[in-house]
Amino acid sequence: MRMPRFVILSALVAGALSLSTFSHTPPRPLVADMRRAALSETAATSPAKPAQPVPPATTPVSASLARAFAAPQQAPESVGTPARTSPNAVAQSPVQTASQTVANQSSTHILHMLENDGPEQTARTLTKSRKWSDVRLAVSTGQPEAASVLAALMPEADPATALSLRTAMRRALPTHPAAVLAAMDQTDGPLFGARAVCSPQGMPRSWQSNARRAVASVHEIHLVTRARDCLTRLGGLPQSG
Repeated sequence: MRMPRFVILSALVAGALSLSTFSHTPPRPLVADMRRAALSETAATSPAKPAQPVPPATTPVSASLARAFAAPQQAPESVGTPARTSPNAVAQSPVQTASQTVANQSSTHILHMLENDGPEQTARTLTKSRKWSDVRLAVSTGQPEAASVLAALMPEADPATALSLRTAMRRALPTHPAAVLAAMDQTDGPLFGARAVCSPQGMPRSWQSNARRAVASVHEIHLVTRARDCLTRLGGLPQSG
């Protein structure tokens, strides 16, 4: 009996599929499971061996590199880094520096006016241009030229301006005692002498104590008499301690 052709072809295809299935390499997870099973059987049958040290995953870094990474990283100083100042140095704010610069320029300009025009004309110019504030600034900042400027302009100033200049001297006494003493009238006149500048009347108590300590610290020989007169008006020498 002869078999149909499609039956023979079906049998051949089925056989080819079964052969390819049995000859195909198992997937990787199956291979790994087979290896672990083989290792476990070997360990069960063979005597235990000491565990071998596991080699590090990566090559150790050299000692120099290790030190380099362990050391603290410091940023290099730039060329424009400002110079370090001493811990005892007193830094001035930009506002104070600008004020000192303006005061220096103003006092120098007023001195030139006094030399060229004289006290009377200088006082008129200051009144007309409303620049008496430059004289007050020179006094309040302790400019060395304040003594010459006040001695020349005080007699030429009107009463209101003279009073404002004297007030500026009194306020500057605790901070610039030498400059104020040098600008005071040596004859102790009523306009800007010791009895007018060093009187505590109308000033706070803190001003009086601060002014006494400041004037007592002045030791210039040419200011000794004025300092003594000023301390007398302030209430005597400050108490120690």
